[in-house]
Amino acid sequence: MLDPVGLSVGNLVPISQELWCPKVYRRHAPPSARVECLPTFRERELNKLTYDVVDAHVHLWSVTDNAWYPALQSMAGQLELPELYSDFLPTNYLEAAGDFKVDAFVHVSATTATRTYLDEQAWVEELADRAALNLVTIGTIDPTLSESEIIADLERQAQSDRFRGVRVLYDFHPDSTAANAVLQWLNDRNHVFDLVTQPPNMAAWLRTLERYPDVTVVLEHCGWPSSTTGADRDHWAEAMRACAERTNALCKISGLGMVTGDLSSAALRPWVEGAIEVFGWDRVTFGSNTPIETMAGSYSQFIESLRAIVGESSDRELRSFYSDNARRYYKI
Repeated sequence: MLDPVGLSVGNLVPISQELWCPKVYRRHAPPSARVECLPTFRERELNKLTYDVVDAHVHLWSVTDNAWYPALQSMAGQLELPELYSDFLPTNYLEAAGDFKVDAFVHVSATTATRTYLDEQAWVEELADRAALNLVTIGTIDPTLSESEIIADLERQAQSDRFRGVRVLYDFHPDSTAANAVLQWLNDRNHVFDLVTQPPNMAAWLRTLERYPDVTVVLEHCGWPSSTTGADRDHWAEAMRACAERTNALCKISGLGMVTGDLSSAALRPWVEGAIEVFGWDRVTFGSNTPIETMAGSYSQFIESLRAIVGESSDRELRSFYSDNARRYYKI
């Protein structure tokens, strides 16, 4: 399985097709295997929470107005899911979430056209202002730029009060000049590093992060398992344990549908419980990965499945997972 950061923007596919194209698609799977929204979701009044939820991983975009997402367009075509390459705005998020009320959001940059992340940041912030969203942003950089250009782009993004840190999805290698420049800058300014890696590259990233022990790290997409096979699950478990022991990282419980192709509680349970076991309740957080996760099922099914997995936990544990941890790491 290819590591997402090992591919180039020019390929227009951020992750290998095998990872983005799980074996069970809603559209192509037999009826017995398709992921459907559970019919009882709206009847259960799921959001009887005593705290305000933070969604630690969302994307907003207008592909109608902004040609910033060629990789998304390519992926939607390969998956034969054209709805992935369509506008996703705050109203769409609210419709998807239904009765599950979210108070605050961490928006993660998803642009792939060259340096359009600067334009995206301005667009997202204007959108958040108009919609009165409690929203912070995770930006990005182009790792092929010179060090001075990278720093200039970081400084420009950091002028915003909503800016909280950086994630880089493409061509970002742990031993590179770009990685060290970004990590040093984040260290000096007390911003967040959203780490994108898969198990085969975890050890290399941990060696690099040891040089920056004060950088706040958030591990994206539950460590991004390479696949659901037995050997890959073992490698994932080893990588997660190492990350939990050797960093201060917060682990996002997000993005698993890209690997499992299934948002049922049975499919998600081993990954969710495995992450909580090694990171503990004070270092895991909820992220919907909306709207990308719709390749595997609906937002409502993801929430229902999480409730089935963690719903019997204590109020303190659930508050940490759905709210407090993200607020602490992202300073919301």
